[in-house]
Amino acid sequence: MGFYLEVIRTVFQSVDREGKSRNGVVAFTSATSGEGVSYVVDLLARELAVQTKKRVLRVEAAELQSLADLVEPDHLARHCEETEMDNLLTLCGTESDSRIARRQDFGALSTDWDSRPEYRSTCLEALRSDFDYVLIDCPATGDSADATTLASVVDGVAVVVKAGQTRRRQIQRCQQIIESAGGNLLGFVLNQRTYPVPNWLYSRL
Repeated sequence: MGFYLEVIRTVFQSVDREGKSRNGVVAFTSATSGEGVSYVVDLLARELAVQTKKRVLRVEAAELQSLADLVEPDHLARHCEETEMDNLLTLCGTESDSRIARRQDFGALSTDWDSRPEYRSTCLEALRSDFDYVLIDCPATGDSADATTLASVVDGVAVVVKAGQTRRRQIQRCQQIIESAGGNLLGFVLNQRTYPVPNWLYSRL
């Protein structure tokens, strides 16, 4: 747990020269599937809510995109669901019947989200105005373009690396993909570590 508290202090509680948080909206991804991104996002979101007492949103990238197709950006926060913690909300999980019906009525309306970065930016700015911290759970870069689509409009991207599974070459490729998309790579979160961190990776954490 101490390692994740250090991640919170390093990533979310770092401030600029004006005393403002540098990274209010962070996307989490991995090089390959099965690295534990959702687990890490869940844990960090809960600890961030507990430690800071501020409003935290945990959201899956796919849910954010699908909801943005149906509502105006300024109304996104109204669709967030409460959790057992007053200051932690979420936008993920099974869709309600009403949302499914609305999607069928509207059809596939992802053009704005896919082709207009300014539209994605507007959606995230709307969430930024309602929450102190937003953690976005993205699929692996090898499975989905969600992380690269969001890379240029979030404050930063963190890559989850599962100990004993991810190859160095895969991590480097993931870093190249994010940076090529205009993303700010914040670093790597090592998940399920059972042995000392390799020096080459520890220097990047």
